[in-house]
Amino acid sequence: METLRARARDGDVRALGVLGKRLLLGLGTAAAPQEGHACLMDAAARGDGEASAQLALLAGWGVLRPQNWPEALEHLQRAAALGWLPAQRELRFLARQDGDDWPTLRARVDIAAWTAAPAARQISASSQVRAIDGFATPAECAWLVELARSGLRRAQVYRKDAAGYTESGTRTNSEADYTFGNADLVLRLVIERIAGAVGLPTRQFEVAKLLHYEPGEQFAPHHDFQDPAIPALAREVARRGQRIATVLVYLNDDFEGGETAFPRLGLRHRGATGDALLFANVRPDGALDHDSLHAGLPPTRGVKWVLSQWIRSRPVDGGA
Repeated sequence: METLRARARDGDVRALGVLGKRLLLGLGTAAAPQEGHACLMDAAARGDGEASAQLALLAGWGVLRPQNWPEALEHLQRAAALGWLPAQRELRFLARQDGDDWPTLRARVDIAAWTAAPAARQISASSQVRAIDGFATPAECAWLVELARSGLRRAQVYRKDAAGYTESGTRTNSEADYTFGNADLVLRLVIERIAGAVGLPTRQFEVAKLLHYEPGEQFAPHHDFQDPAIPALAREVARRGQRIATVLVYLNDDFEGGETAFPRLGLRHRGATGDALLFANVRPDGALDHDSLHAGLPPTRGVKWVLSQWIRSRPVDGGA
C-alpha cells in the first residue's frame, strides 16, 4: 500500500486511481472514503478511465454525494472515451445499441425507460403474492448473472442463538452479494425498477443477492421475516427493521423443476427469464404473515439463477 502511495505521489496516474478505489472500498487497508474520492477525482481529471468509471458509479448510486444521473452518465461517457473497456461495454448496453460515438450513446440512455416496471398481477388468492411478466430483458438477466457469479459461496441462514449467519442443511444452494465492489449502473437501474414496482425507497433495500441452484439444491420451507420471539432475531429487527417484502427476479428458465413454492397457499410458481415475483412477509397491519412460508425447490435438470431483493421496514445500513 505504501508503494502505491509513493507511486501516486510521484505522478503515476494509474496508481492514483487504484489507490482511490482501495481507499474507497477498504481493500487491503482501512476504508477512507473521502480520501479515496479525492484520489479518484484527481486521477479522473488526469485522464484515468477507470477512475472516471468509479465516479460514475458513485454518482449513480448516490454515494458520498446526492444521486445524479446526468453526472453519472457524463463520467461514464468520459471513461469510455478514455478507452476504459468496461465503461464502453456498459454505455453501449445502457443505450441499447452499438457504436463508439460516446456523446451520442450517452444522450440515448433513457433513465425513465430503464426504471419503469410493467404492471404486477395477482397469482394466488392472497393479494400478498404477485408476479410481473417481463420485468427484465433476457440481456439484462445475463448481465446480472455475470456481474456477481465469481463471488458465489455456500448460502447461509440467520443463526437463532446469536448474531450472524451459519450454514444449514435446510439451505444447500449458493449465493453472491451484489456489493459496491462489483456493482454498476445497470444493477442500480434494475434496483430502482424494483423500487418502483413495490412502491418503497431503495434506502430500505438490503444488499441484493444472486442465487444459484444446481440440480438437487434447495432452500427448504422458511419465512423471510425475522421472528421477534427469538431473541437473536428480535435484536436484528431492532437494529435494522423487519423484512417486510421479498422480490425475486428469475434470471433464466432453461432448467426443470426449481419452482418457488408456497405450501400454505397451495401455490407453485416458476417464472420465465426476466419475470419477477413479489410477496409481502407481513400483513398490512404489520403482523407477521405466516402464509408467506415458501421454498426454493430443487431443479431436477439444469441450473437456476435468481436475483433476490429483501426489503426492510426502515432504512438499513449497507442497503442501496
